[in-house]
Amino acid sequence: MKLLSDIRSARRWAVPVAAAALLASSCSMIHEDLPECATRPATRASVNFIYDYNTLSQDLFNDNVGSVTLYVYDADNHLVSLSEFTAGQFRADGFAVPLSLPYGTYSLYASARASEDGYEASLLTPGAKFRRSAANPGDAFDALRYTLDNTNGTVDHASLPLEHMWLTQQPVTLTLSEAEIPAEGAPQPADVIVPATVPLQRVTNNLHLSITRANSADANLPGLSDSDYEVWVQTVGGRHELDLLGRPTAAAQPLRYTPYAVSTSSGKRAAASIEADIAMSRLILEEDAAKHTQLVVRSRLSGETFTWDLPELLARGREAYPSHEWSGQEYLDREYNYNLTVDFRESDEGWRYIEVSIPILNWAKRIQNVDL
Repeated sequence: MKLLSDIRSARRWAVPVAAAALLASSCSMIHEDLPECATRPATRASVNFIYDYNTLSQDLFNDNVGSVTLYVYDADNHLVSLSEFTAGQFRADGFAVPLSLPYGTYSLYASARASEDGYEASLLTPGAKFRRSAANPGDAFDALRYTLDNTNGTVDHASLPLEHMWLTQQPVTLTLSEAEIPAEGAPQPADVIVPATVPLQRVTNNLHLSITRANSADANLPGLSDSDYEVWVQTVGGRHELDLLGRPTAAAQPLRYTPYAVSTSSGKRAAASIEADIAMSRLILEEDAAKHTQLVVRSRLSGETFTWDLPELLARGREAYPSHEWSGQEYLDREYNYNLTVDFRESDEGWRYIEVSIPILNWAKRIQNVDL
């Protein structure tokens, strides 16, 4: 009977001893020398930006962009936050900026400028600017727009090119959700970082136009002067307001871009040329070609005016990149420095247009008058 009593006594002590051992080995606060229980890690976003939508197909964000603004919209397309980062900030962060938000699904957009001083500082410098409308939390996506400085439809360039500007190529969806709770006794896990990359596309362009006049022996014309010809780019559709995707808004009005720089030069073989630089916003190939932006040259000597379908003409430059199957619009969005040469003869009897050429690097496309 004594043996049975010893067994029962051992059983009475077995449960309390096991429980004490379990408590001693768990992440409790009974003993200060034991680790704390692991908690649920936070979930945060890490956002970077890329600008590889160019003819080189290389990321030129680091080389071109000086400041960037990040816009966060909720699932109902209402603005949640707006954050600006200058070059010094995002370069110090390894080009990835942290973003803390409540759990949920968001859409990310961005705008960028060449100025390293940020948006507000860039507005204080001379020249025409794209100015952002007021942006407040809760605003609908359509409420935010960029408006280019103009007077009665003519861009106020102040003899300067437009500051380089980029807008969102396509929005990025970001989903932040709760991480799992760590198992009992597991070490504390690191925060969950959700990466996101916002792609940019350039929405400011530069056109260098050379107007070459071949001197005719029988022409009784004065020497070529930069005042002999009036040059401008005219949009038929609205362009003065853009949304975050670089699209004209419903309220956008037509624009007239005049040269910010004009000069004359005398070339060989008895020819002279006028060199004009025109800065303009994004060119768009419309479904209706009648709505295309036009290049206009008017001779003050003869009073004649010539117009060209500028997007259709410049889109031919994609032929310089035969290894890429770019559409006309994709090429226009990738390129930002365009060159055109217009050759013509003007005599006492009027102006005879000869051809337009599109030089790109070592490639040139010549289009005869009869081909347009």
